Amino acid sequence: MTTPQFYEKVDLFLSANSLPKMQTFSQTDSFAVLYLKDVRLPVPVQVATTVVAMNTDHPEWILPITVDYLFESPQEITVKLYQYHNGAPLENLNKHELIGQSSFQLVTLMRSKTHSVALQLLDSRKHDSGTVVIKSEVKVDCRDLFCVAFQGQKLLNKAGFLGTSDPFLTVSRLNEDESFTVVWKSNKIDNTLDPKWSYTKILVSSLCNNDMLRPLKIEVFDWHSSGNHVSMGEIRTNLQYILANPGTPLPIIEKSKQEKSKSYQNSGFIVPTRASIEQHPSFGNYISAGLEISLAVAIDYTGSNGDPDMPNSLHYISPVGVLNPYQLAILSVARILEHYDSDKKYPVLGFGAKIRNPDGTMTGCQHCFPINGGGVEVDGVAGIMQAYKDSVTNVLFSGPTLFSPLIQYVTTKVTTENQLKQQQQKHMYTILLIITDGVINDLEETKAAIIQASKQPLSIIIIGVGDADFTTMNALDGDKNMLSTSNGQKAVRDIVQFVSYRGQSESVLAQQVLEEIPSQVVLYMEQHGIVPSST
Repeated sequence: MTTPQFYEKVDLFLSANSLPKMQTFSQTDSFAVLYLKDVRLPVPVQVATTVVAMNTDHPEWILPITVDYLFESPQEITVKLYQYHNGAPLENLNKHELIGQSSFQLVTLMRSKTHSVALQLLDSRKHDSGTVVIKSEVKVDCRDLFCVAFQGQKLLNKAGFLGTSDPFLTVSRLNEDESFTVVWKSNKIDNTLDPKWSYTKILVSSLCNNDMLRPLKIEVFDWHSSGNHVSMGEIRTNLQYILANPGTPLPIIEKSKQEKSKSYQNSGFIVPTRASIEQHPSFGNYISAGLEISLAVAIDYTGSNGDPDMPNSLHYISPVGVLNPYQLAILSVARILEHYDSDKKYPVLGFGAKIRNPDGTMTGCQHCFPINGGGVEVDGVAGIMQAYKDSVTNVLFSGPTLFSPLIQYVTTKVTTENQLKQQQQKHMYTILLIITDGVINDLEETKAAIIQASKQPLSIIIIGVGDADFTTMNALDGDKNMLSTSNGQKAVRDIVQFVSYRGQSESVLAQQVLEEIPSQVVLYMEQHGIVPSST
């Protein structure tokens, strides 16, 4: 098995200084494009494009750019700044004018004591064209939202005797190098000194990287169409203070006035109203809090798989150890999931086969049966593999291919076990892995079973093996539209992931089939109001 590579998410914040004036009658309208090159990629790949910063020679882009930091590999990032030409799509870079570019090693940024690098930009003629500054911060896995409605009180007018200010807010967070980075910006409110901004939600990870004491700067500006907005003062605070003092007016301070006059008190107030944290735990939070992820395996023994004694059969057990598609599919999922199950005991089911009775006769076709005879759960991945190997010669391949009986069986089992776990104040989530080679013969019944299963802590992974037409399998995957039946039943969430096995490596197949599981787990927990015990 290929050793998986592990990454750490890193947020990059971009700004620039001293950009050349690219137009006669206005300052620069610029945007940045980032490219990443590492050992995984034969050529640099474009990873992000910022929005356009209008009419400024010192742009600061608010939204972070998230990249994967690969510890054991050199990664080069190239930043290119362009002069925006109005009307041309950003992706058509040949329609815009290159201001300058620079490159750096990501490891250099990560090892910097200030977590920042300032790079000279060079234009196409290798001439100096300003400076780009990149700051980094390791991304905290936090999905919580800071909810607030800001309002201003008694702001000082900056529009002169004949007008009234049009105030807007920015919120910035303190960086490692004592500078501030803007992370949120409000809309402007026209002609008022007592503005009320709309209720908003800001990611806590963006606001303070989950550090509630991290200093924040709230700045108030009088909006001007030229882009030369006039400062109306600022506030220094932190998220913990705002939450601990709900509705407390925060005095706006203009430093120049404060330094000139001892009698100066403030330039009005900003009041954070309805301030709260809306909790959205991450998948990692649930895992850290002890969430168990169990696996149930279901294997297709219908006749379309071919005679298992013949080498061209999908179920052929090679005497020299070459794994068949069923074995590879089992390993790709089970080896990953076994780390999340403390007892490592798994039910292994079969469908589409006749079972040998003790007297040697065969039953009718069974659509949900334990493949290890007594129905006892097997131990570990090795137990799954051995039970499967033993079963191939003990059943008579038959048909048709029905999914609904085994989905109903597993759903009932999960429901019962979940009730027990809840009594023990523990949480469990189950993944049903179905490996099949053919077309479903009970599509509507299967849809209905999946819709019922969507209410339980359960996800279904379907791996299609062989060369059959798997169109109906894709109909079960609710990525585009939530699964529904002809009589109007509808799933409460998407719980199915289908992947066709076409010779992918074990690690690639595992990534393809498991990539949606974290979001499916989190959505179930949110729908049922379940928070990690550690939060």
